[in-house]
Amino acid sequence: CNCRPRARCSDHCVGLLLWVTLTGPLFHRIPVRTIFESHPEDGVGAIAISQDAKYLATISSGTRVCVWKWTSPTEKPMCSTELKPEFGYQDYVIFNPQNPYEFVSNSKTQVIFYLWFLGKGVLCSLECLGTFKSTVGRFSQSVFHFNNLQALTGTSAGKLVVWDTVGPHIPSRELRAKPHSVKAIKLVPIQKDSLTVLKVFESCIVTGDVKGQVKFYDGQLRLLACYSHSKVGSIQSISFSKTPPDPSDSSNSVSLTLNRNFILSTSDATVLHVATDRANFEKVMEEATKAVNAIACHPREALIAVGSHCGLLKVWDYQQHQYLVSRIFPKAGIQCLSYDPKGYFLAAGFTDGSVYILDAISLQSSCKEFKFSWGPVTHISFSHDSEYLATADEKYSVTVYKRVWRNGRRCWEHLAGLHSHYKPIRSILFGVQLDSNKPRLLSLGEDRQLVEYDLNSSSKDHLVVLHRNRVEQIAVPLCLAWYPQLSTESFILTANNCYKMKLYDTTTKMCR
Repeated sequence: CNCRPRARCSDHCVGLLLWVTLTGPLFHRIPVRTIFESHPEDGVGAIAISQDAKYLATISSGTRVCVWKWTSPTEKPMCSTELKPEFGYQDYVIFNPQNPYEFVSNSKTQVIFYLWFLGKGVLCSLECLGTFKSTVGRFSQSVFHFNNLQALTGTSAGKLVVWDTVGPHIPSRELRAKPHSVKAIKLVPIQKDSLTVLKVFESCIVTGDVKGQVKFYDGQLRLLACYSHSKVGSIQSISFSKTPPDPSDSSNSVSLTLNRNFILSTSDATVLHVATDRANFEKVMEEATKAVNAIACHPREALIAVGSHCGLLKVWDYQQHQYLVSRIFPKAGIQCLSYDPKGYFLAAGFTDGSVYILDAISLQSSCKEFKFSWGPVTHISFSHDSEYLATADEKYSVTVYKRVWRNGRRCWEHLAGLHSHYKPIRSILFGVQLDSNKPRLLSLGEDRQLVEYDLNSSSKDHLVVLHRNRVEQIAVPLCLAWYPQLSTESFILTANNCYKMKLYDTTTKMCR
């Protein structure tokens, strides 16, 4: 399930169990089972699958814990229980690899162990006790030890809490839960930095931390190896390859584990491949860490450009589902994007008021960035002949750029700007003059003003207004578009906050 913690999934699903098959260059994911309405009140907050791949454990964003046999056609869980609200939001859950009838979950402040019984419909939660003489920190993830009955939990203080049972490991036949049967027996400080990931992989215990370090320990928590890179952010997940690069290199199981290559994902939305033989960190992919506010489609190719507030610009082939090229702008966030009608340029407007005109294929700058806007750029658009570029910003201004000949080559230069509105600009729109093939430019603001500019008469640092018309009396206009040319008449279409659309004659600006 793609639900984020505390977010609601529209289908309230447990998630899709996916089989991945390779048919050519692309991955095709085939869902084999979907459980709907698993946690309809709160949505799914955490999920785990047992080692034998038969059972699912889910925890709602509230307090309900369920165990499912996903191969069963029923839409009801095999067993469930309600947690006490003081246990906190349980955001991580994992099965005991050696026992599918036992699993553990944790919140930032509480660790809970569970036992469930096949055919009995009973799920017992075992509260954990721990009294510590030093700072523990907040819990991150928990795992079961690979060669004993203990469990471990990583903390933000760089420590591992070791849990063990103080009573019978399996409850009696009456299935009476034994509260307080698990307690912390040891607190092991292993480093100063916060632990974010804790895994058991074969005969090693593996940790990941906020500094991007991955460390391997043996069963006695003795350090075996450490992998780090200065440009790796806080680690969110670790996944190991199935086989070591060369199994013949060592006969020792620990050495074989240490030779496994692995994949990291980090909090800055980066995925890296780590080759253990060379300690080489290779970036596999990078995604946006902040909101995606800008999308533009190429006018001639099956390409889509996506820009985010973290400054990441990516271009995808949406037919082949392939990522093609990206560029990061570290100083500001991307607010708007536009391809020119010929598909040669991609223009981007940024939160710091700067404007970049890029090559549409390589994303390299076609010229030095412009910074003539009064505030963050909100809208950007090319004219139909790719000779003009216009932007609107949060300071109610319109700025125009023009392609010119300079030193025997075509380049872009700043033409002029104008503080043309006194409320936010909702649209800027290029069109074509009726009596010629020259471009015309309009802007629409929440001040109810439709402004048309005279590009022919405009000169360096002087943007001329041709017409200024009030298009609403009470309602607030929200967007502007050209109406399709269905007859000899030409119209502009607007929509307002009163759920109405209006047609205006492009010459007289009168409402049809």
